[in-house]
Amino acid sequence: MSTNQKTSAGHDAKRRKFTPRPARSAEERLPTLYRGLTDQVNDGHFQNAIKTCRKILSLDPKSQAAFQTLLFLHLQTDDYTSALDLVNATSKAQDESTLQFERAYCLYRLHREKEALSMLEKGSKGRKELHLEAQIRYRLGEYDQAQHVYDDLLAGCDSSSPEHDDIMTNISATAAHRDFHDHAYHSQLSAPRPAHTADSTLPTHVPAEGELESYVPSLPAGWAKGGSQPSKGTTSTSVPKKQDAKKEPTKKRTHRLPQGAVEGKPFTEDPDRWLPMRQRATFLAAQSKKKGNMTSMGTGITQGSSASAGGGGSGGGGGGKKKKGKK
Repeated sequence: MSTNQKTSAGHDAKRRKFTPRPARSAEERLPTLYRGLTDQVNDGHFQNAIKTCRKILSLDPKSQAAFQTLLFLHLQTDDYTSALDLVNATSKAQDESTLQFERAYCLYRLHREKEALSMLEKGSKGRKELHLEAQIRYRLGEYDQAQHVYDDLLAGCDSSSPEHDDIMTNISATAAHRDFHDHAYHSQLSAPRPAHTADSTLPTHVPAEGELESYVPSLPAGWAKGGSQPSKGTTSTSVPKKQDAKKEPTKKRTHRLPQGAVEGKPFTEDPDRWLPMRQRATFLAAQSKKKGNMTSMGTGITQGSSASAGGGGSGGGGGGKKKKGKK
């Protein structure tokens, strides 16, 4: 094969068009998506699992497993608005009576209690519907009706089941709120009788609806005149307290004071503080003084040596005279 033939064959290979693989069918993709969805839910990757559920529903809109999983994921992530939209969209395609409990629960979690209660009243009521109804009536303040619902649930519940403890807890909370609403809060309104009917021997009584105006507490003396203007007596006594309260705390100094400086007293700084130490006047004066002391010390040493030398000469002379005497 010649070189030209090889070159042309190489160009032909480069000019070949890319042919993508054909798209896989839904039957081939769904098993892989279901396996990935299972792993994502088990590992707690809920956001990725939501995306996978939507992919499955796009390929198979009638998949109940993907729908139930997606609804569970929305409730698990507290996205009740998306859960309600999903339920409403599914109910339009199916019978309106389906998914009433799921819709009512989403409305209850979105604090739309009256809509949720009306939704429950449309269909049949099982134990889960009764539990939800009791919770809704408890939140609406209908404690008597909530108590009746819990009593019915307790009558058909085994004492050894975990549901029994939950029902007893809810009954106690409902009874406490009902007792406070019927009796306890009324006792907090007890007050002495009005001044024109006051009697020390009579106990306090709960004012009736028409007597509430006579129990309005009186305002302070400073507010009797001038609306919101306080009296002069209160002004003179309240000002010093405010001034004492406004005392600023002492701040700690962040930088050190110069040597010899005292806080709060005038201090003259050295004008030569920016010069090097050997060029300052104080340093030069100290050096000159030191040199003077050294000079005086050197003079004293010289005088002492000369005195000692003179003494030795006189001694030598005396010694010479003695030698002459011996002769």
